[in-house]
Order: sequence, then C-alpha cells, then structure tokens
Amino acid sequence: MRSNDPTGMTFRFIAATAAVLLGHVCQAQPKDMITWGLVNFDPKNTSRSDLARTLIQEKLDRYTHDTVAAPIPRIVNEIKSGAHWCWAGAIRTEEREGFSTLSIPFLVTFPQRIMVLKERRAQLLARGSLSLEALLQDRNMRTGITRSRTYSPEIDALFTRYPPQQYTSSIPEAIQMLLAGRLDYVVEDAGVAVAHARQQGREDDLVALSFKEMAGYVLGRVMCPKNDWGKRVVADINVVLNGERATPRYRLVVEAFRNEDDRHTLRQIYDDVFLKSQ
Repeated sequence: MRSNDPTGMTFRFIAATAAVLLGHVCQAQPKDMITWGLVNFDPKNTSRSDLARTLIQEKLDRYTHDTVAAPIPRIVNEIKSGAHWCWAGAIRTEEREGFSTLSIPFLVTFPQRIMVLKERRAQLLARGSLSLEALLQDRNMRTGITRSRTYSPEIDALFTRYPPQQYTSSIPEAIQMLLAGRLDYVVEDAGVAVAHARQQGREDDLVALSFKEMAGYVLGRVMCPKNDWGKRVVADINVVLNGERATPRYRLVVEAFRNEDDRHTLRQIYDDVFLKSQ
C-alpha cells in the first residue's frame, strides 16, 4: 500500500542522503600526517632519539607518520616555513623559541665533549685546563660545526664570536673529516661520534675530553612549527610524554647503549631533573 505521508518520505530521503554524504566526508578525511625529520645521530638510526621518536609515533595513533632523513638546516627551514614537520632532537634556544613550538623534554643526555684522535690527546691535555674558547682563538686548531646545530647558549655564543673555519652538512661528515685529519677536534656527543667512527672500524681511535664551558646535561625536545597545527601536535606529544616518561619502558630508552656508570648517573638525575623539566 502506497504511503500518503509525504512528510515521512521526505524525512527518510533527507536522512538517507545525509548518511551517504557523511560517509563520503568520513572517507575523505584521512588522518593528519606528521613528517618527522631524521638526523643521522646513528648510522643505523637506532639512537636514543630514534627509539624515543618511534615510541612517540606509536602513541600518536590519531596521526600518520612519515620519517624523512634530512640535514639539520633543511629540517629547521621546513619548520620555519610552517610545514607539517617535527624533529625529535632539538635543544631549546631563544632563537628556536621564536620560530617553533617546543615540547617538554623527551630525552636527557650527557653534554657534548671535545672529540679528538687518540694520538692528539696528550697534545690537548698539555694545554692545561681545556677551554673551548681558547681552542677557538687558536686558528691553528681546526674545527667545524654542522649548519643550524645548537649546543648550549654558552657554546653557541662562542661559535658566534669565533666562527669555525669549516661548516659541515651533517654529523657523519664532521666525524669523517676528524678521522681523516682534516679537522683537529669537533664538539660532539661521545656516543654519536663513536657510532659513526665504528662504521669505518675506527671507534677506538677517538677520545672524548671534558672542557671548561660544557653544560651539565642536555635536554632534548621535539620541535614543530609555531602555528596552530604545531601547537596542537606538541600539546598531543606532551600528553604522551607526561604519560610515558616515568615508565620502565621509557627509562630503558633513555639509558639505551650506556655503560653501567653512565646509567647510574642518569638514574640520579632522571626523577629530579628530567621528569620535573618543562
């Protein structure tokens, strides 16, 4: 029997049409994608930064993730431009706060040291208390830094005051130049430097030296653009970090590849320094 209720038919037609349109809209709305800049801290991309980034990506399941190997200058430029890029490995500086949104710390690690060939160790120690400023003032001592790299406010200021003779495009390039004798020293994380030297079978050829101006520890952060998208992503990252940093799994990430002495030192600062840092 044909219905004589045109109002009911109209309602059912509108409802059916809306359901179809809603289905199309849902299908047309893919997950938001984050492109993660990958800095070659480790030749196999299994550094502590890589492990932490992978965990963060796993927990940010409302996004899709693309990881792109790129030099630091490109990553910084992408973030400056407002592109949907983030980088797990940034150190907070006043300049970076001006163009990016930074997460709470995702990693705590030891400060960079002066890396030299083992055969040059005695020569540098003969200078007395080792000072980066004194080394930079000595133009016979060649060093280089990666473009757009930051270390700490004091070290960055020294590199600005005494520009190095050489700028490199990547960390591996700087280590290769050091091993080849084209640089006399570099300022680098000891574990990062040794990992790249190991690729050439020369991990025992480098030694790490402490120096007057080095920081006590380094806090790594995730850096995203300074726009609404970047602020939203960093807010989501901070939720993940606040939920994960105190877990046994995350502690293992921070301690990965460390010897027992280093792990003991990290455990002493983990709760009082790392977990309380914002």
